[in-house]
Amino acid sequence: MPAFVLLRKPVVLVALGILAVAGVILGVALARSPTAGCTVPAPPINLPAQLRSLGELSQPFDLADPRSLADASVRAATSLHSDLAGASADGVVREFATDGAQHDGVVVPLSVAQGSTGQRRVVGLVAYLLDCTGRAYYDDTLDLLRSNPAALPAHFPVLTQSEAATQLGTAQPKLVYRDTPFAPFWQNPSTGATVSAGVE
Repeated sequence: MPAFVLLRKPVVLVALGILAVAGVILGVALARSPTAGCTVPAPPINLPAQLRSLGELSQPFDLADPRSLADASVRAATSLHSDLAGASADGVVREFATDGAQHDGVVVPLSVAQGSTGQRRVVGLVAYLLDCTGRAYYDDTLDLLRSNPAALPAHFPVLTQSEAATQLGTAQPKLVYRDTPFAPFWQNPSTGATVSAGVE
């Protein structure tokens, strides 16, 4: 029987539909599968009262939707620190924990345009910790306008990857943190040598 005739049979069409659905389910499962070697439990959610009222921060965020993460970061920061009103998110920065018992994280820098030149300066940082499937849980907010107003960086990390590559002698330095995502450092994966990436 010709293949195009076989494909028109209802039973075959149903079977193909089932296979397609199964493929989608498998793809989602693989996307959500635990990171190899990750055994840490999901980060706890301990929100201050101002953030509990927002609702959205009581659940983890999907990194595949950076816009939602960015918008939530701005709302969280301005709810906690009124002086950050008007700041906007400048992407998502991924960091890796140096200790296997810690969570990897992401930081959302918040910036505003300053002066007559309109040059943007980072005024706040919002940190999230990741579970083994890569979902992001709100962790903390740092208000640089209060902690270090005289030295607001133009970007975060303050030391760029290309600058770190030159200093560490590697083409692909890795951004890691030990104590807090607000104080990351660049690491040479081959030698273990590090250099501060700036801020806290």
